[in-house]
Amino acid sequence: MIQIDKQRCTGCGTCVADCVSGVLSIQDGKAQVAGDCLRCGHCIAVCPHAAVSISVYSDPCIEYDPHTFDIPTQNMLNTVKFRRSVRQFKDKPISMEDLHILMDAAAHTPTAKNTQACRFVFVQDSLDYVKQMVWDTIRSAYEAERELPIPRETVGRFLKLLDADAPTDFLFRNAPAVLCIQAPDPVDAGLAASAIEMVGTTLGIGVLYNGYLRRTIVGMPDVQTYLDMDLEEKPLVVCMLIGYSDVEYKRTAPRRNPSVVLR
Repeated sequence: MIQIDKQRCTGCGTCVADCVSGVLSIQDGKAQVAGDCLRCGHCIAVCPHAAVSISVYSDPCIEYDPHTFDIPTQNMLNTVKFRRSVRQFKDKPISMEDLHILMDAAAHTPTAKNTQACRFVFVQDSLDYVKQMVWDTIRSAYEAERELPIPRETVGRFLKLLDADAPTDFLFRNAPAVLCIQAPDPVDAGLAASAIEMVGTTLGIGVLYNGYLRRTIVGMPDVQTYLDMDLEEKPLVVCMLIGYSDVEYKRTAPRRNPSVVLR
């Protein structure tokens, strides 16, 4: 519920002009609320006098300061260009402090109608157990010639590499953790994943989006149960291998010019 501090409110109308739901108005020189809103928080963020609050949120607001908020355009663009899929990770677990930072970034990523309906499943402490579950199920289905969630020839190649004298795990690599994102809207999950990755780079954390692993988990009810996933309620959209990067890139990688339509 939106609350207006009448002593602070000057009736300037800034919140009314920026209200997405159109539930704010000025009456008797003060902002008034009428009707249900999206609880997007724009009114809180835009009010010059900090007169607005929403009771359902506990997250403290941060006052804008150009010294801590503004990023030079070229620096931001270079960060985007420098992004790489990481396949070499340090043998080091992600700290709880850094995980909280990543989840803070996820929580502040925009979602449709501000539903914040994403669910984040972080697997680190029990990753070895999950790996064993996944590979045992894959191997059993492959040897029994049952249906597989990914192409049979791919599974055969993965198993051959896993069974080699120098084993290579092409599903989990050497990542210390896996982050799965469930969401009713795949765009919400994609945006959250991107925010997590961008903030992660400042902590030395890299990610690898793993479509094979996502499809594998979608096809394994036992793994879903262990991870407390209800894919009917919230589909599994993203699987990310995640950890502190053990590779240092020296420059950006080249790209073709984008396909753009101007009208």
